[in-house]
Amino acid sequence: MSLTFAHPRTTHVPAPATGTPARILHVVESRARNAFSALGEYLSAARHLEHWVLVTEPCGPSGIPPGIRGARIAALPSGHRARLRAIGDAYAEIGPDRVHAHSFGAGVYVRLSPSIPTDAIVYSPHCYAFERQDLRATARIVALACEYLLAPRTDVVAVCTPREGQLAACLQPSGRIVHVPRVPHGGVLDPTDVPPPVAAGATAVAMGPLSPQRDPAFFARAAAAADSDTTWIWIGDGEPRYRRLLESAGICVTGRLPRRNALRLLRTADVYVHTAAWEGSHDTLLQAAVAGLPVVARSIPALRALRLPGLAPTPEILADTVLRLLDSPVDRRIHSEAARRAFRCHTRTTQAARLLALYGSGN
Repeated sequence: MSLTFAHPRTTHVPAPATGTPARILHVVESRARNAFSALGEYLSAARHLEHWVLVTEPCGPSGIPPGIRGARIAALPSGHRARLRAIGDAYAEIGPDRVHAHSFGAGVYVRLSPSIPTDAIVYSPHCYAFERQDLRATARIVALACEYLLAPRTDVVAVCTPREGQLAACLQPSGRIVHVPRVPHGGVLDPTDVPPPVAAGATAVAMGPLSPQRDPAFFARAAAAADSDTTWIWIGDGEPRYRRLLESAGICVTGRLPRRNALRLLRTADVYVHTAAWEGSHDTLLQAAVAGLPVVARSIPALRALRLPGLAPTPEILADTVLRLLDSPVDRRIHSEAARRAFRCHTRTTQAARLLALYGSGN
């Protein structure tokens, strides 16, 4: 089966060393938002390499992250067998040095393709599917079984978070794991930043899509438990039922904002509140760290792996922690410094170096 790859809109940066740049075939689920966004970062950080991208469904130009638009892109056909055959054919035609599968479905397809050798396969789960609380128990068990059975067909697991690294080590104790950090958009971590002073009418802010993963209901219960003059704001939009829930609790929901406006509003907050039920990339937490904000977060495995202080198992405890930070400059500084430490390796330089370790520079 022959796939038609769109010609790249931009030219690639020449390889820094002599020889042919490494050729990378990426397979990504177009509906996996975190995976798609991360892939855009990776391609931007490794522009000197030759990138080919297979997406599970066609995407319009507006749905493709900017970093991916400079790659050769093709959509896989519908149907599991057809996709497996197309991935195998693409591997034979392109002859890549590495095949990088992004997210669970892509990882299954690539690792089930018999023509792709194990030592060519890189897998990024972008949040292991068996950790998703919105899936039925049977689906999570099936996902765990698939990961366990396919782990030997993985040369390197490229993880985005420490929690993913812990799980990858459990699935394949002898396997190679590389942490490829995400990088902040529109800013860099500055250790000289300090939390802004709390003014009258303090604000506690969350940011992200209104979805089961973010668990807006936990945020609403925390706001209700706070019972103070603090203003609680959710930056973002999503499922209407969650918007109605938050607004009925007296929480301001901004709706979808341009990224620049959302980050500007985030930087005016006094405390960043994170109530996710599970985590894949820590993208909004990273933005809060860039803004120098103290972070109050829900206690889940992914955040315990970051060693953030004051993680709250219940909405009531989270509300108490928010109020304590608003009253204590010392505690605010402790929380903001802990957030910066948790993401100290999330720089473009580190990301590029880790990708070079994954892909090599070619021959």
